[in-house]
Amino acid sequence: MKKLISMILIVALVLSLTPAMAEAQAYRSLYSGEATTLNYLITASTNEFAIAANVIDTLVEYDRLGQVQPSLAESWEVSEDGLTWTFHLRQGAKWVDGDANVVAEVTAHDFVDAAKYILDAKNASVTADIMYSVVEGAEDYYLGTTTPEAGKEAAPVTEWETVGVKALDDYTLEYTLNSPVPYFLSMTTYVTFMPVYGEFLAEKGENFGLYTGKDTILYNGAYYISELKPQEKRVYTKNPHNWDAEHVYIDVIDNTFNKEAATISPELYKRGEIDYASIDSAIARQWLQAADTADLLRPVRQSSFYTYFYALNFKPEFDAAYEPENWTIAVNNMNFRKAIYHGLDRVKAMLPTEPDNPESLVYNSVTPPNFVDLNGVDYINLGDLAPITDLGLNTFNEEMAKEYAAKAKTELEEAGATFPIKILTSYNPSSSSWAEECQIVEQQLEALLGDDFIDIIVEAGPSTGFLSAVRRSGNYALLKCNWGPDYADPETYTDPFKEGGSYNFPEFTTDTDEQGNNLFREYQSLVMEAKAITGDLASRYEAFAKAEAYLINAAFIVPFGYGNGGYIAARLNPFDSQYAPFGLSGERYKGHHVMDEPMNTEMYFDALDQWEAEREALAN
Repeated sequence: MKKLISMILIVALVLSLTPAMAEAQAYRSLYSGEATTLNYLITASTNEFAIAANVIDTLVEYDRLGQVQPSLAESWEVSEDGLTWTFHLRQGAKWVDGDANVVAEVTAHDFVDAAKYILDAKNASVTADIMYSVVEGAEDYYLGTTTPEAGKEAAPVTEWETVGVKALDDYTLEYTLNSPVPYFLSMTTYVTFMPVYGEFLAEKGENFGLYTGKDTILYNGAYYISELKPQEKRVYTKNPHNWDAEHVYIDVIDNTFNKEAATISPELYKRGEIDYASIDSAIARQWLQAADTADLLRPVRQSSFYTYFYALNFKPEFDAAYEPENWTIAVNNMNFRKAIYHGLDRVKAMLPTEPDNPESLVYNSVTPPNFVDLNGVDYINLGDLAPITDLGLNTFNEEMAKEYAAKAKTELEEAGATFPIKILTSYNPSSSSWAEECQIVEQQLEALLGDDFIDIIVEAGPSTGFLSAVRRSGNYALLKCNWGPDYADPETYTDPFKEGGSYNFPEFTTDTDEQGNNLFREYQSLVMEAKAITGDLASRYEAFAKAEAYLINAAFIVPFGYGNGGYIAARLNPFDSQYAPFGLSGERYKGHHVMDEPMNTEMYFDALDQWEAEREALAN
């Protein structure tokens, strides 16, 4: 009896000493930017594809060091001519519902069904062009599903069999491309190439992916959505049927909606009620100076290749009080745009984001540094982009800005403009430090160029639905925008500026060059020339650099730099996350652990050094 009691005590002691890592892990955070759909086949919004990244697996994925790894595809090969990619899917991957019940097996047919849905114009997928730009027959098929404009002839209808997406059998998927695309594998990590269970898609019809509850989509990823109440809560639970569940360490991810998330998160984090908080510069200074909070925060990891830029809107749709017609005259004047371009002190504007070293976040191109290279030379140092990159911080030039403003004033007066030119700019109040940044831009530009020349009007947009209400609606004159890459090629950074896009609508410009050519049409022509170069990477990169430089030199935008910096409070090790400068890798929780103690600044730099050493070892 005594021996039995002793054994029970020993077992109890062992259980009490079991590390916390073996217990169920939960990760809690607040969010203020609500999604509008779960339909990952139609969206390109970060709030929405970040959801898809965690609940839908792709053909391949990237590990924490940026190395491609099998996911739903166990292996793949490409033909000698580079046109045919064949993926061999793993058997046993499952679709589950919002209660983790198995519904079906993932097969090659699911990728075909997803492609057919995306390439049907009536479904209005904003990423359809990514697919039809590379897949054989896809553009003709897509055009055949469009409704022609009044008075125009309908495009010929083509059969699905002409499209280069085929299931050779249940576990063999084949893509045939228009031309060799060396970066195609990286494209498959984006929402455009995610699968969907066709029977469920057909059953749901127009209700597929509605943001009303957890049961409007199926899941095959690391997590499924176990609870969804719009503007209340979104809960991810570990998917026990996921093919790689053993490498999913966080069991529950609890996201609570609060439109004041940016304001209240720091205090809730201090109290241990949540596991993540963005920290603005003012709070960061306070925390770093106090012994009880100095170790609660760490630097933001600059792993994202999101690019930020100030866009000038060529299709103003704002209220008459802000004089959209007057703005239209001004924005179509090259000298006016260049006055803004050279007059914006980006270092000052970056201070709310990174008060300690704002210069480190600024760069002069749309494409960020170190995105891709050509034989060791960074893309931004190639061709026509090189002189722009070499300017460094000198794009801000007070003398040049005033000279351009003086020229613009004369020309604009002749064109019938009135002064000061009203410049409506908005910010999302749920975004930390954005309001302060707008105020800096307003004060700095007006002081330099004169408040008799410009009148920058700063207004708060809605905290929910900001993009739809402001950027996509053209309800601004000057706005800080961002774009993240979808695949590993400079072409991805041309997407915001395409005709029919929802950024600054450059196709509506009436401005021309010295030969009378419309500036946007010239830019578009340069982009098309670059896209057509597929067999020579050096020529392709040089051509895209020429197009990007043209856009910047025409001052259609003002490149800004990285959008994040400063400090963050989080119980996740940022170097556990999947790493890739494109696609959805950085949005995934797979591979993360919730740390018992937050990572402080010293721990962060130690971990960064170790990660960089591991990356260097792989390269060698």
